[in-house]
Amino acid sequence: MFEDSFEFTDLGKFPKGWNYFVEYQQNPGHIDPTKYITVVSGAKVGNRALLIKGGQNPSMITHALPTGLNKVYMRAWVKFTRKLGQNPGANHETLMGIRGKVGAADNEIRFGEIKGVIGTNEVPSDNIAPKMDQWGKGPVLAANTWHCIEVAFRGDMAYNSVYAYANGTLVHSITSASDWQNGALSANWMNGKFNEVIFGWHSFSGISNEVTIDDVVVSKDAVGCDYTVGSGPAVQ
Repeated sequence: MFEDSFEFTDLGKFPKGWNYFVEYQQNPGHIDPTKYITVVSGAKVGNRALLIKGGQNPSMITHALPTGLNKVYMRAWVKFTRKLGQNPGANHETLMGIRGKVGAADNEIRFGEIKGVIGTNEVPSDNIAPKMDQWGKGPVLAANTWHCIEVAFRGDMAYNSVYAYANGTLVHSITSASDWQNGALSANWMNGKFNEVIFGWHSFSGISNEVTIDDVVVSKDAVGCDYTVGSGPAVQ
């Protein structure tokens, strides 16, 4: 569908072809997005990447999805100043996800961390996965290291499912109603969610983080870590 290596945006600028969601607002004209989101050097691939500074207030790049989708794969190389996973006592932290309502954070499937473990938070139900016995445990993605993260949102499956991979290894999944902490969600719980994608950082624990992302791909099919974004223009 679309991809971006950020090579075609000047250093210090907001990336071409994207919207921004900061301070709970989509593209607010009175806020300079480069306060939160800028193209920088020091990339994983090529010469440029995107630095996103977020915390209690969301700091996201967003892009509308084509109509009629029921599955999306989101892949990016990601580096953060705070590790992901094995953070006991934390609440919910969003790294990437999909939205049912463009430009609003109240209808989302949020992948990142829940209760200190790599996982998923769905709103408006505010349900979370995995369950309590795994909180603060599980896989950990080290800080200040590039990781290939791919998340599959599979609304085409009999029970709508999430599969999240880090560096080619499955680190989190939701495949049945029993995976949820706060009671079962319906089998078609992803219905209406495929309207917008988000990448960045939003902490419901009040935790600041600097997230650098590179070689972003949003696709209807699996991408994998070996795929490199081409040399064409930035996302349209």
